[in-house]
Amino acid sequence: MTLRRWRLQTRLIVLAGLVLLLVGAGIGTASWLSVRGSLMSDLDAQLTSMTSHARSGDGPGAGPGATGNPGTSDGGDESSAAVDSALRYLFQPGVGDGALVVVDSGDGGEGLIAEAGLSRPRALSAAAIDALLDVETGGGVSDGSASGSSASDGGASGDSDHGGSASAHESVRVPGFGSYRVVAFDDGGTTTVYGVPQGNVDGALERTAWTTAFVVLIGVLATAALMAVIIHRQLRDLREVARTAREVTDLELSAGEPELALRVPSELAVPGTEVGDVGASVNRMLDHVGSALEERYRGTEQMRRFVADASHELRTPIATIRGWADLTRPYRNDLPAEVATSLGKIDSGAMRMSSLVDDLLLLARLEAGRQPTSEDTVDVSSLLIELVEDAHVVNPDHSISLDVPPEALEVRGEVGQVRRVVSIVLTNACVHTPPGTRVHIEAQATHKPVSGQLPSDVVAIRISDDGPGIPPDIRDRVFDRFVRGDPSRARQDGAKGGSSGLGLAIAAGLVDLMHGSIAMSSTDSGTTFELRLPVA
Repeated sequence: MTLRRWRLQTRLIVLAGLVLLLVGAGIGTASWLSVRGSLMSDLDAQLTSMTSHARSGDGPGAGPGATGNPGTSDGGDESSAAVDSALRYLFQPGVGDGALVVVDSGDGGEGLIAEAGLSRPRALSAAAIDALLDVETGGGVSDGSASGSSASDGGASGDSDHGGSASAHESVRVPGFGSYRVVAFDDGGTTTVYGVPQGNVDGALERTAWTTAFVVLIGVLATAALMAVIIHRQLRDLREVARTAREVTDLELSAGEPELALRVPSELAVPGTEVGDVGASVNRMLDHVGSALEERYRGTEQMRRFVADASHELRTPIATIRGWADLTRPYRNDLPAEVATSLGKIDSGAMRMSSLVDDLLLLARLEAGRQPTSEDTVDVSSLLIELVEDAHVVNPDHSISLDVPPEALEVRGEVGQVRRVVSIVLTNACVHTPPGTRVHIEAQATHKPVSGQLPSDVVAIRISDDGPGIPPDIRDRVFDRFVRGDPSRARQDGAKGGSSGLGLAIAAGLVDLMHGSIAMSSTDSGTTFELRLPVA
């Protein structure tokens, strides 16, 4: 899941936590580097003081009674004196624990280390000596100033009698003794390395690192928790805007008079802030949508009233035309053939127009909710038997079968309405399919699952055929008005005239009036209509 798919509150908290973590890591790193610089500076000052004392002949216990060492010479050159002074330094009392000196005159290195509790320093191992002699000496750096700092305990920063080139202070891992801070001197071919233990500094730095990391982590978590609370409170207004939008999406706006009174609270729709801009935009959008819905409703109502009024007004002239046409029936045999044929066409056209007007008027009343209904009990089993018998007579070229249970199936409604709904669907299955098509009607009691309620008992009536199926382009709107199929499902009997496209719309309206449902599924190998009507 990408960060963009997360909730805004989660994204803000995560991003704030990352920023805090980076800032804390930066502060912790800077603190650790500052502490390390301070500790290493003190250690370098200690090393500088040690080298100054050792090379100058001074020391914590230097004096006439100082103990010599085997390498001391009574009179030699300055280089030999410096070497002897370096080794002699470790034999003096007060030398720091762990201080070491390694001297290499070209014929093999010699190294000593002072340890607490021992009266004399002990020799270093060959591996330790080799590791220390790997330190390269520098050039041109005067004795006692290798680290760029002077001794702070009274030692001289340099001695003109003991010159030589020295390396910069560096850290070395000495086998068997741990980490050391060392400096190397080159005294005319003799290399001398001085070192002080760095273990205490490393331990302090490690403790500082863990402490800093712990403090930074606790600080980040505590700050992130506090920011989560603050962000949650600051997004409360935005959640209120979202709640209003969700409530609007739950409204039923597809039919009936629109009721779009929901708006974002005025205090959250003041432009100038992000939430205010969104709230004001949502309210303007809802105003436009509400106006459009009201305009659509007014237009639909006007069209419905026009259709109802026009259908009502057309019934009288159509009835007059049919009446005058019926008066000519006894005399048609005495009239010329053309006149008799014209009167027959007028009669059939008036009958078809009368049926169409009645359908339009019924649809207008259904959509306006003015069509009355009743709560009578209708015997669906007997009704289906009757309709199937009629269908056998009207459609002898179709194979029509019926399957109903032995017990009576009764639904709530008006018998004429139930009859018309079933008749419309059954007639469509017969007249819109080619001869030889098998049509099967099945009825049974079942349960209708209702969201949030217990299932209610219904009678399911399925009417299926194995014809060519309804064209895919009209399957989604088959219950709309004036929807007609392609020629593959056209009426086979030209005398009956073309389909008006109102039958299934009327069936859907009547089923809805009886608090039932109608559904259709169609493929290239057949079509099934399912009616669900509430049980009496």
